[in-house]
Amino acid sequence: MISPPFLAAALLCLSSLAFTLNDTTTKFLLSDYDVASIVLIRSLMALPILYLFHLRSTGRIVVWSTRIWLHALRGALGLIAAWLYIASLKQLTVAQATVILFMTPVVITVMSRVVLREAVTFRTWLSVCLCFLGVIVAMNPEISHINTATLLVALSSLFYASNAINARWIPDEENLWTISFFGAAFTALFVLPFALEKWNGLQTDHLAQFAGAAVFSSMGIGLSAIAYRMTSPAFLAPFGYSGLIWSMGVTWTFWGTHPGINVVIGAFIILGSAAFISKPVNAMDHLEQEKHEKEQLDGPSSPGSIR
Repeated sequence: MISPPFLAAALLCLSSLAFTLNDTTTKFLLSDYDVASIVLIRSLMALPILYLFHLRSTGRIVVWSTRIWLHALRGALGLIAAWLYIASLKQLTVAQATVILFMTPVVITVMSRVVLREAVTFRTWLSVCLCFLGVIVAMNPEISHINTATLLVALSSLFYASNAINARWIPDEENLWTISFFGAAFTALFVLPFALEKWNGLQTDHLAQFAGAAVFSSMGIGLSAIAYRMTSPAFLAPFGYSGLIWSMGVTWTFWGTHPGINVVIGAFIILGSAAFISKPVNAMDHLEQEKHEKEQLDGPSSPGSIR
């Protein structure tokens, strides 16, 4: 039987794949629609499908949560993070922005210690830092100085990390479909004013692409939330870098762009670092793993007002 931490790691890797496929699908739509319209249409298309799965799996007609405010917060943070990242691309290349955005697992590790008060091991820190090194090697960015755009991406990283941390407080009774439904609903609600401002209609020949984006984005949101709810975000942080591996494969598949030697070396560094944290090597690691499993049963060490 797969232990909860490693099942969570697998779910996070699948979430990264879903987000990568969503980004790829969205890229084909950007020439005809603005970003707000794409987000709105894909969210609205996802809602009825997610509701049917919610109804089938729970038997409850009404979709509700005892922490509806948390889902609203997650929707707002996710939307702000996406906007900040997209805005930074006006001054940064995708490679530069990606490297800065991949600071997110580092921020998650710090927040796990500060906010959740979890014990972060030396092996976790080492694995996260090595993964970040792998991203730098793979992307080979040229960031000569700090400007407004780099700060926008850094803020985006902080908001994404905040959503990873607050997933620990999603009620256990809420399943994948319920979480994804709330994600799509609040995203649509918050982006609606911006989408209507530049609305140009929907072309029927793009329905299949929007449907794909709806499925991929919903699965990415839901799977990542469940993963971070299951175990320590610090443990999962290195697996967040799997997005680079998926991105490399998707780019090769759809655009025929072969990865350069630096990308391959960076990918191997990331895979090796993730494998390093995945296998306990001494008694102390076993004790730490048992502690994480106990925290999963008892809940995160967090302020009583949030619990």
